[in-house]
Amino acid sequence: MLTKSHKIQWVAHRGDCEFHIENTVQSVQAAIDNGIDNIEIDIQLTKDSLPIVFHDDDLNRMFSINEKVANVSFDSIKNLPLKAKDNRKLHSNTYLIPTLATIVDIVKKSPSTTLFVEVKDVNFQFFTHQHVFKQVMTLLQPIIEQVVIISFSYRFLRLVKNKTTLPIAYVIPSWAHYSQKMLRLLRPEIIFGDIDMLPKNERFEDKKETWVIYEVSNVDQANQLESVGIRCFESFIPSKLKNL
Repeated sequence: MLTKSHKIQWVAHRGDCEFHIENTVQSVQAAIDNGIDNIEIDIQLTKDSLPIVFHDDDLNRMFSINEKVANVSFDSIKNLPLKAKDNRKLHSNTYLIPTLATIVDIVKKSPSTTLFVEVKDVNFQFFTHQHVFKQVMTLLQPIIEQVVIISFSYRFLRLVKNKTTLPIAYVIPSWAHYSQKMLRLLRPEIIFGDIDMLPKNERFEDKKETWVIYEVSNVDQANQLESVGIRCFESFIPSKLKNL
């Protein structure tokens, strides 16, 4: 798991996506194969309450379908190829939405991998926090020692904190959410923050929690963050950047 360290640490944002579509078996496997020890994926429940690996609030960008994930069954979308919206040269011909169970099976074969499981806020428009917790946690049991739960949802993270001993990572929606009250009540081991929200002149060396900054897309950004005491970077292309 990510820790406060002088060593640079990378998180593969939805897997290693340099040559693969995000949140797929291929992007997760690529991160593992390229030596990235920390991988973040996004989880949503389908209409039949199956946790799948998918980021967007709806299916429009990836499938040109104007519908929410929670309004469709997994069977109705499991064989639909995901669409790339750029001109990258991809290393596979077909990309499909994986289930959380499928990713668990992959990570189980790589004991050094930490899986950051981001439970998306959109879930709670359709399901209770307790229901989402049950569905997700049941599938994570085979790799539970390798898991960090991550979310924008303060309420969901409080539920995880109260019911488990898992480390949690809070994605702060804004800098104002980084407060002493939050730190006291939520006690997150890790905080994720958008690179564009960081105040000028803020220093991070003496903060107790580990900070991860996203989206880091080039070496200059990483160097600037390192200069203010941040050592953990989330990127779609982590294996490329770590070798530069």
